[in-house]
Amino acid sequence: MKKNILRTCALTAALILGLTACGGSEKAETKKADAESPVSTEGEETAAGGETTASREEVTVRIGLTGAIYEEIWNPIAEELKDEGINIELVQFSDFSLPNAALASGDIEMNAFQHHAYFENEVETKGYDISAIGDTFVIAMNLYSDKISDVSELKDGDTIAIPGDASNGGRALKLLESAGIIKLKDDAGANPEVSDIETYNVQVEFIEADASNIYSMLPDVTAAVINGNYALDCGIDPQEDGIFFEKEYDDDSYFCLIAVRSEDKDDPVYQRIVEAFQSESTKQVFQDVFKGFFVPAWE
Repeated sequence: MKKNILRTCALTAALILGLTACGGSEKAETKKADAESPVSTEGEETAAGGETTASREEVTVRIGLTGAIYEEIWNPIAEELKDEGINIELVQFSDFSLPNAALASGDIEMNAFQHHAYFENEVETKGYDISAIGDTFVIAMNLYSDKISDVSELKDGDTIAIPGDASNGGRALKLLESAGIIKLKDDAGANPEVSDIETYNVQVEFIEADASNIYSMLPDVTAAVINGNYALDCGIDPQEDGIFFEKEYDDDSYFCLIAVRSEDKDDPVYQRIVEAFQSESTKQVFQDVFKGFFVPAWE
């Protein structure tokens, strides 16, 4: 079964890579309406929530994602907004390093794939002029293994794969500290690195890799810290298959968000999309499709 899942993931990655290559080749014209209403003309009646009851100019908004599972959340929103003249086009990217660059360059108008810690690191290190305009959900990053069933079975010399980027890697190390495997320095900061480990309670070796590739490494390491979206994409049941779980969030660092270019942060079209996302119907999708594993971050 694991081989079949890996084969499925490989095919999915190939398809996503194809979408990445061609998704931004032709810029859609996003028509800006006047500041009072994104989808109505003068004299129209506007219903609660921004819906209009008269003719309106249509706009197309390309939203960057990093996993097919997100489409199950966004498709109902796209259907709802279509009636208001807002056409959402979902653009898949193969890994976390791409959607912010695509947003900053204008290849897409919005993205919804990252948490605050990752977003803030990207803005600081790469200078992107982009802004967060709404929180979406929090999804746990857990520890998985094909070889052991509990963290107490880890022994000196075992290997653990973790994401190689600053924010997800730091989050992984915090998870492993809460599992009792390591102790981080008190001044390690929000995004600790392997060099910030003060004590190894078990002398494990860390292997850093792109977050999107870690699931495929499971057969070759003792354990792996996998982002929830990739775990779900590859058929892992986050509640049943993990050997240690992320449990508490003392700030919004790992709340996922919707981002746009800073010049567009007050655009009423984009604000309406945020409003449609932060709804009871989206919460129901979290419950029905993801069994409550996705938790609303806007409440």
